[in-house]
Amino acid sequence: MQDGLSIKPQRVVSLTDRVFEALEDAIVRCELKPGEVVTDRTLSARLDVSRTPVREALQRLAASGLVTPRDRGTGWEIAGFDEHDLRELFELRKALEPMGLRQLFAGDDADSVRELAGFFDGFDDPIEVADYPRYFQRDNEFHKKIVACTGNSRVIGFYGIVERQIDRGRHFLSTGYKGRIEENLAEHKAVAAAIGRRDVDGAIDALVHHLQRGEELMVEHIKAERAAGRFASDVG
Repeated sequence: MQDGLSIKPQRVVSLTDRVFEALEDAIVRCELKPGEVVTDRTLSARLDVSRTPVREALQRLAASGLVTPRDRGTGWEIAGFDEHDLRELFELRKALEPMGLRQLFAGDDADSVRELAGFFDGFDDPIEVADYPRYFQRDNEFHKKIVACTGNSRVIGFYGIVERQIDRGRHFLSTGYKGRIEENLAEHKAVAAAIGRRDVDGAIDALVHHLQRGEELMVEHIKAERAAGRFASDVG
């Protein structure tokens, strides 16, 4: 008779982990805005925890580039998010994501081809505003899946850092998606269709066009947000 356990091992999450995830999510969702200054004291009060796990979480966030310690005075500053940041992030995406498509077609992964080809079949034009969160999640999963096709753990891990920065831009700029989201869906479907045809050059061209278009519109929207004074660093 085998001696076994009926309960599956559960992920143990420390308080620091929970604080880190809460703060990271707040930054990504722009509840903590670019340029905003925070302290471990104010954050611990908002999260109703002691200052120690907050300090540890802030150190981890600094390592991922989402916060920076202030040169003068106390506290931390939420990392900026401007045109330069966007262009650097999209430059990385335009280098990493085509690698995934090339590897996808270099191998014999029919299941991944089929999955990616039908990734956006559940969305029609126009997308209801209430369905935006589900679409954004699908968008995120699509690009992650493409990068996962590289089979390179270092590329996938590095993209994970880039992804959180892009998520921040996606949430921050969500007010500018009205009218753009249908164009965005059409671009995704063009990439998916080329994948379904096993047209590697067409898929890469459609992907790079999609990324380039997203970069251009995000830069335009950030300029408009700055002009309106909605950056924390601009409003003092």
